[in-house]
Amino acid sequence: MLAPESATTAPGKKSWEALRRAQREWAAHSVPERLRVIVRLRALLVRHASRLAAASARVRCVDPAEVITSEVLPLAEGCRFLESQAAGLLAPRQLGAMDRPLWLSGVRTTIRREPCGVILILAPSNYPLFLAGSQMIQALAAGNAVLAKPAPGALEPLAILRDLLIQSGLPTGLLELLPEDVPAVHQLIRDEADKVVLTGGMAAGRAVLQTCADAIVPATVELSGIDSVHVLDDADPVRAADLLLYGLALNRGRTCIAPRRIFVHQAVSGDLRAALQDRFRSRRAPITELSPWVRKALNEALAQGAKVLAGAWSDAEGLFRYPLILEHVPGPSQLRQDDHFGPIAVLQEVTSEQEALELDRACPFALGATVFSRDERRASAFAAQLSAGSVTVNDLIVPTADPRVPFGGRKLSGFGVTRGAEGLLEMTTAQVISSRRANSWLPHLDAPASGDEERFTHLLNLLHGNGLWSRLGSLRHLLTQGRRNNRSNENSNHG
Repeated sequence: MLAPESATTAPGKKSWEALRRAQREWAAHSVPERLRVIVRLRALLVRHASRLAAASARVRCVDPAEVITSEVLPLAEGCRFLESQAAGLLAPRQLGAMDRPLWLSGVRTTIRREPCGVILILAPSNYPLFLAGSQMIQALAAGNAVLAKPAPGALEPLAILRDLLIQSGLPTGLLELLPEDVPAVHQLIRDEADKVVLTGGMAAGRAVLQTCADAIVPATVELSGIDSVHVLDDADPVRAADLLLYGLALNRGRTCIAPRRIFVHQAVSGDLRAALQDRFRSRRAPITELSPWVRKALNEALAQGAKVLAGAWSDAEGLFRYPLILEHVPGPSQLRQDDHFGPIAVLQEVTSEQEALELDRACPFALGATVFSRDERRASAFAAQLSAGSVTVNDLIVPTADPRVPFGGRKLSGFGVTRGAEGLLEMTTAQVISSRRANSWLPHLDAPASGDEERFTHLLNLLHGNGLWSRLGSLRHLLTQGRRNNRSNENSNHG
């Protein structure tokens, strides 16, 4: 049985040198060779699923069965995606003659994807295995070394995953786990990291990005969301209610793309309210605690006129039966504008799609969104107008776990993506190699001559001008000029 280390230590100078050396050796392996580790890891994820689930469940305080479906299974799917797609995505790409500029005739160009080097992964606590694990396997498949810092209290599942990777054949020293609380994280960014991948809150994102800016280190940051849900006037309110309660209850509401703001058209608002209240009464709602920040924001909203639509809140104990859905929440409320990780949603009635869009755009966060409508085509057209990295139609959260699709936010929700083809390529940097034959003609070395400006102007018009006759006129001019130059050269030679 694998036994993860109970503690980790930040590597010293010699360890950093060994990490760099291990990364260079790993990058020298072919992609299929690197993927053999991922193939073996997928099999070990199956064998150790219960152990992984128990470890993450202790961090998340949920049932292990939820961990298997929300973390272990998606991570295994991510492995299979890499096994089938990574070699093609990372292969050198040759540019053909099609669309090559005429003045670059004879140039052969190859675009290579090279690993960034050392990827520093700053992991979250809400899905410690899936989110950080997906980033780790993509970074490794691309040829990088990995430094991973678990969130406080979330070391165990990542330590087990690290041991499984080593058992799968990952070279020793290529993946280092940092202590959960590393006071030197910012120094690591300055001195050792070639790229940072952060999943966390907006405050942490600001601090990390400031250090990255000072050190000129690129970063991918997936920050908080206050995701919107749009229930259009033809939506099925029962389906919407079921999925809203699912999304708010999942992982005790600690999901970055959980529903936070519900915009419902007045034509179906009454039915949705009734369905939410009915669903809440018919389920045994668990009790949880609120963080001091969320508790304060909730009390302020209630004092300003907000009403509880579904759920129960006990301020004396700081406990409530989640999820909690409020309505009549004032516009400036922190629950509608600031990122929070509580299982609380705010419902607002709207009279049109345009009103819903304007209210949605007023929020500074843009991670995910959901649209409900019986007309899928109409819902998709509405979704295209939303400013969000991921939009689901007639479902919630689950489709974003597809390993083929990239995941990331906009505005205060961050930038860059993880997972999918785009996420894999973000673990690399592009190198372009342009090549000519040694004896090829280099027209840019010709000495300047009288009439160059006129000739180049006609060449520009021939290649990019408007109007067929104008372009043909430039072609005739260039051919005539070329014949004159040839005759001039022949006369000079005879003389």
